[in-house]
Amino acid sequence: MSASSPQALALGDPAAVLLLARREGAGTAEVLAVDTAGRRLVVGGTGDGAASGAGLPRTLEDFRRRAGWPRHAVWDRAAAGELVPGHLLPGDLWCAAGPVPDRDEVLLVLAPVERAHGPGGGTSVVAAAPGSALSAHRGGRLVVDVVDGAWTRTTGVPASAVVHHPARELVRTREERALDDLEAALHSPHPVAVTLLDQRADGSDFLHHVRAVPLLDRSGAVCHVLTRHSDVTRRTAVDRGVGTRLDVLTRLDAVVGAAVDGPRAAVDVPGAPSDADGVLQDVARVLGDQLVEGAMFVRLHERPGGVELVVAAAHGRRLHALQGRHLSRPRRPDPLLDACTRELTDLADAPHDPGSVAAWLHDLCAEPPSDGSSDPAPGAPSGPAPLVVPLRGQRRSQQDVLGLLLVCPHPSGIGPQDRTVVVGAAARAALLLENARLHAREHALAETLQRSMLPDSAEFTGIDGLDVWTFYAPNADHSQVGGDWYDVLPAPADGGGAAAGLVVGDVVGHDVEAAAAMGQIRSVVRSAAHDLDDPGSVLMRVDQLAGGLGIGRMASLVYATVQRLDDGGWEMAWSSAGHLPPLLRRGSAPGHRVEVLSEATGTLVGLGERPRPTRERALSPGDVLVLYTDGLIETRSRPMRDGLEVLVEVLARSSARDAAGIGEELLAGLGDTPEDDTAIVVVRVPEESELDEAPLPVADTPRRRRWQLPSEPSSIGKARHATLRACAVWGLDCGPRAEIVVSELVANAVLHGWGTIGLRLFDLEGELRIEVEDDSPEAPQVVDARPDGGGGHGMRLVASLGRWGSTPTRRGKIVWVEISTGEDRA
Repeated sequence: MSASSPQALALGDPAAVLLLARREGAGTAEVLAVDTAGRRLVVGGTGDGAASGAGLPRTLEDFRRRAGWPRHAVWDRAAAGELVPGHLLPGDLWCAAGPVPDRDEVLLVLAPVERAHGPGGGTSVVAAAPGSALSAHRGGRLVVDVVDGAWTRTTGVPASAVVHHPARELVRTREERALDDLEAALHSPHPVAVTLLDQRADGSDFLHHVRAVPLLDRSGAVCHVLTRHSDVTRRTAVDRGVGTRLDVLTRLDAVVGAAVDGPRAAVDVPGAPSDADGVLQDVARVLGDQLVEGAMFVRLHERPGGVELVVAAAHGRRLHALQGRHLSRPRRPDPLLDACTRELTDLADAPHDPGSVAAWLHDLCAEPPSDGSSDPAPGAPSGPAPLVVPLRGQRRSQQDVLGLLLVCPHPSGIGPQDRTVVVGAAARAALLLENARLHAREHALAETLQRSMLPDSAEFTGIDGLDVWTFYAPNADHSQVGGDWYDVLPAPADGGGAAAGLVVGDVVGHDVEAAAAMGQIRSVVRSAAHDLDDPGSVLMRVDQLAGGLGIGRMASLVYATVQRLDDGGWEMAWSSAGHLPPLLRRGSAPGHRVEVLSEATGTLVGLGERPRPTRERALSPGDVLVLYTDGLIETRSRPMRDGLEVLVEVLARSSARDAAGIGEELLAGLGDTPEDDTAIVVVRVPEESELDEAPLPVADTPRRRRWQLPSEPSSIGKARHATLRACAVWGLDCGPRAEIVVSELVANAVLHGWGTIGLRLFDLEGELRIEVEDDSPEAPQVVDARPDGGGGHGMRLVASLGRWGSTPTRRGKIVWVEISTGEDRA
């Protein structure tokens, strides 16, 4: 190793510290300090001090011979007072020497080059040829005696500024904590190293690595301290950069790995807040906090006729306000989405054609920050442009993009190693989104299968004179699809006095197989009910058919019939296959008795064939029958038995005069966010006056109604009918106006949206609020009517009838209208 090219070495603590006093013409020196048998001793010096060191080498040449090292030119150079910035001697011994400023002396330090961590004091990776200073304890103070030229080069401070000054002045920082650390190191009985932020004489900052090594006298007391000084700014920055990258990757693996393996990735279903987006936010936060100035994830969703890009997660002062922004565009080629790459692309280099994804991202990044500051936007001339990488799954086509990751580098730019980390983050995010999408498709398949087998909830025709309300809701977090279902079987139109059938059931399990089994059993029940009237006989036929079809899941269900007798009265019959008992409330006034119909109960469907009993009850006008599944009454904190008691109490005190109002009271009393799938059927026997089509009696019913409608034209008429009935029950004369609004909003959802349509009515103080929800994020607009009269009137008419607006949701949007009731309330 050349002495003129010092290298980075792991140096151990000094083997010897020598202060060489040069003699004229002799080129010799005397030993001040030397390590003997592992004890660093100050044993002599010039003059009388040397005599006390009898037996120790008196000159540098004597020291070399006693140590057994071969001759080398470096010894002659050091003895002559020349600068030796660093030289590796045979035997892995590092030698550094330099003249002491303003004194005819040379300070020489010998240290071993460590190949591994040693037992005493360890090693430190420092620059070769560190500066050295020797301080002595005098009068209770540690005072600098000697500094070499390397210390002056490291700090930029002349020797005269620190010699005979306290040792803590070897650093210029005035930070109290750093000075306390240095003071502790200087007075430690063991070698100690500290790294602190210091300032050179010219005012520039640097990371100052100081290693203090105590030197002992013959009594074992510390009399001198050798300090070695190195500028480790560049090396620390490199190490810190590597450590930061490793930390980023480790945190990304922890965040994404937990989501992919755990339940978070399994919750990416429209209609519920996406936990996948929450994980993306965690990833963006990791990148934005440790690697770049800001990070943003854009998710791509397939829509009928096009695609939608949504900012799902964003972190960074300039980007966080963009979360939730979206772009809907037709399905057409796009350079950014179609490029078969997983590498970073400079956004400035991507084609910015009007309507392209690159142009949209550029416009987003060019927006001023939400805090009103005047900092330049990402990609401004003063800073680097944002970078984009497509998110591509491992199991998907190279042409299929799940989303995009956009990062805004720091003003200093982004290096190749950091680029690799960003690409790695994109790969991890793509894996997350791929798993979430696969699960979402499985969930959507099961939910679609399940919902397709449920009858429309807005209106049931053919059930002569009965007031029927049904409700189905998946569990609160939408993470699983269960086997709950209900069915309403109208009596044949030409079958006078025939019975209408009611079914509520629950298949064991929460997966696609459970949904498929539910569909099979539902079909079996319908087939049996078509041929048989007696509920017990129907369930026995279901047992036979289920066994013959080999349905692999057990199920509980209750089947009931409601029939109007020749004398004008009503009668119900039921039979249960291990299901929760139906509830029958007598009379329409609050506080009437509720009967728990726990009779006629048998085993689950799927456990073999056996006799099924049937029981009957006579019904009177105003009686209410409720069928339900366990999701309504059971939660983690409420056992099923307690939930059933609450349900009985709520039904007993219900004051609603229609089935929909009673259902709303049941949901309000037991919680609107079930933890498990929930199916409810409420049947109310109308009063005689209602059968004569007289106006419905106004009652103090819950001022809220809700329905779920399929996205098909027939839903428009059903929504209008449900709205008029609710207004009549509430005593509102604004029904015709509400009917027009509901008709327009539901028609827009059918024609321009997709997914299940939600209709909700709220009778507020002085106004009726109407909400229609669908899966499309596009808000309706008031536009000019078409010249040919073919459209453009709907929202203009709605705007003339009340105040309206649109609220985005995770699933799509809610369009709301508030109609003044004013003097209309009866």
